[in-house]
Amino acid sequence: MRNLNTSLTIQTVAPADGQESMCLRLSGRLAGDAAYMLRRAVEPLLISPTTPHLKLIMDGVKYMDSTGVGIIMYIIKQMRERGGTLEIHGLTEAGHELLQILKLASLKEVVTVAGS
Repeated sequence: MRNLNTSLTIQTVAPADGQESMCLRLSGRLAGDAAYMLRRAVEPLLISPTTPHLKLIMDGVKYMDSTGVGIIMYIIKQMRERGGTLEIHGLTEAGHELLQILKLASLKEVVTVAGS
């Protein structure tokens, strides 16, 4: 577990045997500099040929600003470009509404938004 700064913690959960996915559990505030730190933490996963599926568990995220939304959009774009998928778990109700407003939830070939 790494505490990237006082507002966001990212825990990497190794994939189960035989699965080509990576899971990141986020907690805290996905805002400002912390959001950019998430991007830097995710970029090695995005360029890895062995990670076609990325799962973000966000039930510990209490606040997300426009920078955090931008980073999620960046991850979605990168996963789409490489033929991968992104699964988002544990979004707040406001997070679900935001994805719908931005039409990101309609990118079902790339993004799956699941319950906690």
